[in-house]
Amino acid sequence: MNWTLDQLLAFVTAAELGSFSAAGRKLNKAQSRISSAIANLELDLGFELFDRRSKFPVLTSLGKEMLPEAQAVLNQCLRLESRALTAASQEPISLRIAIDEALPLETIHTIFPQLSNTFPNTHLVITNGSRDDIAVAIAQHNADIGLMISHNELPAKLQLHTLGYLKKVLIIGKQHPLANEDILSLAQLRQYRQFVLCNRSGENREHAFSPDHWDIDSYYLICELVTQNQGWAIVPEHIASTEWFSQQLKIAKSDILSDRFMEVGIVTLIQSPRSTLTDWIMVQMRQLMANHPNEVGAP
Repeated sequence: MNWTLDQLLAFVTAAELGSFSAAGRKLNKAQSRISSAIANLELDLGFELFDRRSKFPVLTSLGKEMLPEAQAVLNQCLRLESRALTAASQEPISLRIAIDEALPLETIHTIFPQLSNTFPNTHLVITNGSRDDIAVAIAQHNADIGLMISHNELPAKLQLHTLGYLKKVLIIGKQHPLANEDILSLAQLRQYRQFVLCNRSGENREHAFSPDHWDIDSYYLICELVTQNQGWAIVPEHIASTEWFSQQLKIAKSDILSDRFMEVGIVTLIQSPRSTLTDWIMVQMRQLMANHPNEVGAP
């Protein structure tokens, strides 16, 4: 088949406006050119799209079936043109975002509808993982930017753009032997199992205070085990405060929590070029954190 986009445009416009002359006026073409384009399209397809026996053309049954298909092709062409213009202006036409699953996702995900409205031609790929997964994804070029909690030193080729801080707390099950203590000392905590975050390879764990510790790659699983009175842990406050765990956990005071905050930021490759899109995301994330002081903020 040798149909053209001009023929499809003439067909769709005439069908939507109900006449060839109206389509010509809208497309700034003579009615004869509209009629000719549609006739050539019909010839190429092998069937009529319009019944011309009345004063105004009426779609045939096959014409009605072809109309949404033709509209879809034209809409795809418009998207292609728009994305090409975006690429020509040095703006990314796609963005791969990796998000640390320990972040307050219900809050963070609110930026995506705004992003869709502000950058409608950008294709997003969104993945989730542990914070080490995020750093590895950026370093291996499997993601463009990452939202993560900073813990260990990043690889030399990565940089962290600080957005704010998460509060961390020490948690213990309400039926744990230490649950009735007002302030927990290091000596007391060392007598019981601690759950410590690690990466998915079981390595690169956080600091363990207790000689009896389990390394686990999810704060959510850690909290679940603490609710079962199997040990204690230090976790982001927003996770401990969720409805899943809050009724079964006690947030305890302890002198080992001298540093009560976790740094949150956007991680990128050092050589990654800045763009309007990435700058917009950073501004939105900082505002988001500032507007949710119960979850994030400054130490």
